[in-house]
Amino acid sequence: MAFTKPTEYKAGTSSDRAVAQHIRHTKSVEAGRKLARIVKHVDPDTKTKAARTRLEKDLSGWLRFHGGEAFSSPWSPDHTRILAKITTAMNKGGLFSLAMPRGGGKSTILKWVTAYVLLTGRRKYVVVIAATAEMAQAIVDFIRQQITESDTLHAHYPHVTTYARATDGKAIKARYQLRADGKASGILWSKTTLVFPEVVAQDGKSYASNGAILETHGLTGAIRGKWKDTKTGKVLRPDFVILDDPQDRSSAESPSQCAMRERIITGDVLGLAGPKKRIAAVMTCTIIRKGDLADRFLDHALHPEWQGEICRLVNKWPKAQETLWKEYEKIYREETSEGRGFGKATEFYKIHRAAMDDGADVSWESRIRDGEISALQTAENLLIETGTQFWAEYQNEPIEEGAGDILYHLDAKLICSRIADRDPYIMPEWVVTSIFSTDINPSYALTSAVVGFGKDQTAAVMWYGLFEKPPLPVKNDMPQQERARKVFEALVIHGKELAALRCRNDGWYVDASGEYFDSVQRFCAGSQQLCGIQAMAATGSAGRNYKPFGKNVVGQPRENCHMRSDFADGRRRKWLNWHADYWREVAQRAWLGSVGSPGSLSLFKGVHGDFADQICREELKTKGVGLSGKLEWIWKTNSGKHDYGDVMAQAFAGAAWGGIGTSGSSRREVEPMKMRVLAQPKGW
Repeated sequence: MAFTKPTEYKAGTSSDRAVAQHIRHTKSVEAGRKLARIVKHVDPDTKTKAARTRLEKDLSGWLRFHGGEAFSSPWSPDHTRILAKITTAMNKGGLFSLAMPRGGGKSTILKWVTAYVLLTGRRKYVVVIAATAEMAQAIVDFIRQQITESDTLHAHYPHVTTYARATDGKAIKARYQLRADGKASGILWSKTTLVFPEVVAQDGKSYASNGAILETHGLTGAIRGKWKDTKTGKVLRPDFVILDDPQDRSSAESPSQCAMRERIITGDVLGLAGPKKRIAAVMTCTIIRKGDLADRFLDHALHPEWQGEICRLVNKWPKAQETLWKEYEKIYREETSEGRGFGKATEFYKIHRAAMDDGADVSWESRIRDGEISALQTAENLLIETGTQFWAEYQNEPIEEGAGDILYHLDAKLICSRIADRDPYIMPEWVVTSIFSTDINPSYALTSAVVGFGKDQTAAVMWYGLFEKPPLPVKNDMPQQERARKVFEALVIHGKELAALRCRNDGWYVDASGEYFDSVQRFCAGSQQLCGIQAMAATGSAGRNYKPFGKNVVGQPRENCHMRSDFADGRRRKWLNWHADYWREVAQRAWLGSVGSPGSLSLFKGVHGDFADQICREELKTKGVGLSGKLEWIWKTNSGKHDYGDVMAQAFAGAAWGGIGTSGSSRREVEPMKMRVLAQPKGW
């Protein structure tokens, strides 16, 4: 193959001009791209600078000016005191723990305090820690939003906001952003971290906010050993920590989690500043239960290094709390239960306001909800609406476990020990009434029991079991009409099984709560013809929702149960409504008595492990009376089914409606039970 001789290069040829043009174009493009990445800000005028300097000397004024509507109401004395402590922490250091009522604005204050600290340069490396990483991240999102959208911040701090706005919220734009001299601005955006730009003023001086860092973490995440290298080579460590509600309800209920979180705060968090420096920290919290994380850090004896401050919604209750305010509560509950609102209760308050306000001291006079006329009325309505939770959420004074009646311990081993000397299906001679009780859980089974009661409420379980046959289970993805039909058909088949026991039925109560209310009502109306046994629909209501009054109450209520009715499907429907908390406790306490003792509850011979486990899965943790005079229960529901517990509570309520309650029998004498042996159906 022959090779041609290369052409000799000569300057000024067309090739040379093309290369030169390409070089110029490349440089032009690069210069254009670099220019596009350059961000310049304009300092505010002298008047605006003076206003900024004046505001920065007063945290409360700064918050009002830049926070706008979030702080439109006057500060309460508690707010003023807390802002003073936060200011001390920022400027001089120290550890402050602050408990405020729900809705008192503590989280909003903390978010704006974080912005203040960073923009004014009071602290250079702020770490925000919350119960979870997601909760903490909300503060980064808030700061990012404010420095890109707030007009007042942009007017006072253009050396931050101009660069933030230029990123368009994109991390890559922040990474490649340049300042006027062509050097990187230093701004950084990420999911959990925000770094402010490092720029200089027109007079060549640096800004106090230059390079300020905000990081967020969940308390149980990796928070040890935090540090950053600055452009000058100096190592920067966290110098201010904000702990925003570092516990949630789940961790507050667990002593082991409280202890773990306490160790993290006293060890990892307070050690963030390094081995030779003390860190400044502010913790806002709510006491969920006595002895929880918040309660411990607010206790000066346990943590004297933390200056604790507890704020309450009501500092002192009015003199008429047990008189006029009780009348108010009755009106409020009656009116709201019928859907008429609380206007009538407000009119009552207007008439008697002088007497009802006398002696009261509400912490924040401006905290008034729509439709209410005073902060005291708002507090009283919250007390009615939230029950025992009011004391934790709004007073930071949770009701202690054991308040009110003495609590009890119930476990499966104890229940399995309550076995009488009788076989299943055998009815003791002292039984005067038998109650059938069925709980509906159509996704897997109907759960039933037959319980006999004596005149003194001594009770015996004669049989219990599950109906798990077709047409069950009912699946959630089925059409609603099909689900209702399957529940109806299951009740018909199961009713025939119960009728085959050939035991006198003094009441078969079928759970009608929730979605299947109409189906159960329709079944109960025709149950005698469908399966040879009469059924009655029943609904259990938690204590705070149990109302034995109103237009649809039929006759006189009995012991924590009453009959209700309405008109639907062209007919009158009736059902038993019972106080679920009250009868669950009574049914559980019955196991505490020795077999055969008055008011006790016993089982037949056999193995009852699953039955006993289900009875114990709801534990009574708190029971107490608030100033409203209303007794309420707080239960801890452990994992697993608790259907037999519901069945037994409903059986006790059914017996009470039949005249056998905690005070013995109030029923008229009826014909004695003749059959003492139930006929066991085939296949059971």
